[in-house]
Amino acid sequence: MKKIKKFKKTKKKRFIIALDEEIDGKVNDALGMVEKGFIDKGAVIIEGLMTRYPDYHTVHFGMGIMHAFRKQYDEAIKCFKRALDIFPYFLDAQFNLAVSYQKKLDLGNAIKAYQKVIEIGSGDDDLVRHAKDFLAGTEENIRKEQGIGLKAFLRGMDIFEKACGYMEKEKWEKAITCFKDCLNIVENHYQSYGNMGICYAKLGQRAQAISALDRAIEINPGYEPAIVNRKMIAGLRADEKIPDGPVETIDYSKDYAAKKNRI
Repeated sequence: MKKIKKFKKTKKKRFIIALDEEIDGKVNDALGMVEKGFIDKGAVIIEGLMTRYPDYHTVHFGMGIMHAFRKQYDEAIKCFKRALDIFPYFLDAQFNLAVSYQKKLDLGNAIKAYQKVIEIGSGDDDLVRHAKDFLAGTEENIRKEQGIGLKAFLRGMDIFEKACGYMEKEKWEKAITCFKDCLNIVENHYQSYGNMGICYAKLGQRAQAISALDRAIEINPGYEPAIVNRKMIAGLRADEKIPDGPVETIDYSKDYAAKKNRI
């Protein structure tokens, strides 16, 4: 497990930004307290700096680290993104953004964030080397399981997320079409089959729903969401729909990352 790193100076590329060594020093002091376990004391300093310097990149970075140490990764991600909005070549913020996605088991966004680390960093930087190692290991595992590379995996993720968006809007037919498109890229993506089963059930197509769920279970016999949903749907009449309303979708890569225990 990669420890979240403290702020350090990073290389700038064709980007002009005002730097304030006094503010940077205070952020470093606060993060030094955090690393020693004095999280609340460090938080007081960072929060004070945020009040005084709301548009300074290292302050947002420091706040992101505070949230990360508290395992508040959604908030950490917002802070790292804000730091990068201010200074797009802030390598430490980009790296910690990737780590935060990784901690959330959001493999797709972790991949994209680590790719950005390599793009903005230099080859001799430890953060860049770690990003390359992560991506190489991830691609090796994805190729073993799915027979595709990172580029195809991410393309499938984008389509899958579009399908989930349709599910949230209760547009079941469009969602099914997108899940099928995803399966054309990631052939054994059991999460797509699982969500298709829900969509078919919402349309009252019981046989198709069970078939999709059976395929999900065939690919991954321990896939609990599909097992539970199949049992529920099997109890419906042939043309009976599951109740109207929003449904909980299955994440494209989180389940994969958890299964691989990569984080």
